[in-house]
Amino acid sequence: MYTSPLPSDSCTIFTKDEVNRIRSQHSDQMAMTLLPALLLLSIIMFVGFIGNILVFYVYFTKFTPSSARSAILAMACYDLVTCLFSIPGEIVDMRFSYSFTSEVMCRGLRMVTTIILVASGLLLVLVAVDRFQRICRPLNDHYTSKDIWKRIFLLSLLAAVIAIPSPIMYGLSYTAIDITNSDKLYKNQTLYGLECSTSEAFKNHPLQRAYSILLLAVFLVAFTIMIILYILIGKQVLRHHSFVKAVRQGSGHVLDKPHSSHQDNNEPSFVEVKESSVLHEMDQDKESPTHKESIAKKTDEKKSQSRKQSVMHRIRKVSQAGDSRTRKTTMMLFCITIVFVISFLPHIILKATQAFNKHFDQNLNTTGIVMYNIFVRSYFFNTAVNFFVYGFCSPKFRAECKALVFSFAFLIKKRRASIKSDDIQ
Repeated sequence: MYTSPLPSDSCTIFTKDEVNRIRSQHSDQMAMTLLPALLLLSIIMFVGFIGNILVFYVYFTKFTPSSARSAILAMACYDLVTCLFSIPGEIVDMRFSYSFTSEVMCRGLRMVTTIILVASGLLLVLVAVDRFQRICRPLNDHYTSKDIWKRIFLLSLLAAVIAIPSPIMYGLSYTAIDITNSDKLYKNQTLYGLECSTSEAFKNHPLQRAYSILLLAVFLVAFTIMIILYILIGKQVLRHHSFVKAVRQGSGHVLDKPHSSHQDNNEPSFVEVKESSVLHEMDQDKESPTHKESIAKKTDEKKSQSRKQSVMHRIRKVSQAGDSRTRKTTMMLFCITIVFVISFLPHIILKATQAFNKHFDQNLNTTGIVMYNIFVRSYFFNTAVNFFVYGFCSPKFRAECKALVFSFAFLIKKRRASIKSDDIQ
């Protein structure tokens, strides 16, 4: 069924059945050529689906609410939508390269994919801002779990608004089929197949170029913001390590001058505020007059000093543990950001190449066609990789996944034993 008139140079000697037959034949041939790409996307879809189900379940049930947990749950939801809708749609697109006939599916696929990609990028910017505040601005108000969910909802709406043109500009498009060698009966004739691409009305249209530039600009701005924030975070972490190293190499006493990102603003660090308040209270206790003997007074002073050191030690220990967890979480989320950026780069490079050379993808050999179809969809790679990043960076997540797998295996084993017992009876 034709959705719009064929290009003017299309041959009209074909019957409808012949058109469908030739389109199906060439779709089958292209599917065999793209079999490695189809298998790879299928693996990414399967691994991403299982992995993100585990991520969502473990972080939802085993971790306490926090800004990082909220961001990870949202990213898992985005990835699950990708595995359930976007990747299957792309597989169908490659399977029916010349006979894609569903206009609704094509437009819906492009819109969902655009929303997820833009929302994921904006979410990672939000994560970078949250990490920056926690590492570099420890005394400021930080995002709570509820704050993060509110902003995730808003950035998802923004992504949906940005994606509005996608179902308008994308749709069924005609692509020429070379039938000179495949069907001698129609030698030197031209036939057009149907593919899911830029719709005929917007091919080479200024609005289509403007929209592509907008999407590229969103990615580049988000990438720049994330790079700047993580550079600042990295500098602060290095300063912290230098400070700790200086303390350990010194006399073992607390340095009088706090080494913090707030030095320039004359703001004390979190640890310094805690310590100074405790010291002040103890000093007040110590300064209260007593009528005891001098020996007893010295004994009290020693006890007070010992108590002070004990409290200070506990404060530092708790603070250091909290700082360590924050840095580890920041490193994990930074790795997630790097994976997202790296997985997006091949797609950006190929699209930029096509912008300068419109016939770039039409002059490729078989290997080139396969590689092109893989890397033009490279933004799906992070969907399967994120699970392994969480497992590598978070010991608790890794332990909970192992426990879950062992519990599941035990239930299966118990179920099989029960079935065998029923058979014996």
